Amino acid sequence: MLSVLLVVGSCVYAAPVWARGGSVVSPPETPMVGTIRVVDLRESRIVLEERNRELFATDLRQLDGLVVGQKVQLRVQIQNGREIIYSIAPFPK
Repeated sequence: MLSVLLVVGSCVYAAPVWARGGSVVSPPETPMVGTIRVVDLRESRIVLEERNRELFATDLRQLDGLVVGQKVQLRVQIQNGREIIYSIAPFPK
């Protein structure tokens, strides 16, 4: 019985996804809301006021129109130990 449970359990385990090139990519988190503290276009990143959370954009267009103090709704994923913006949009007031 224990052997059956171990086999079934190992089949159900959700392992991280490996992107091309061998980098680890996690599935996107559930949407969250945060307030922008820093917009750094040179580094393609933003920093949220909440816990100084630093997030990186894969495409600079993701940061178009974003300003300090703005509330945004976003989803992120972990890639190579960095938090990458999966989606971002202004949060309605």
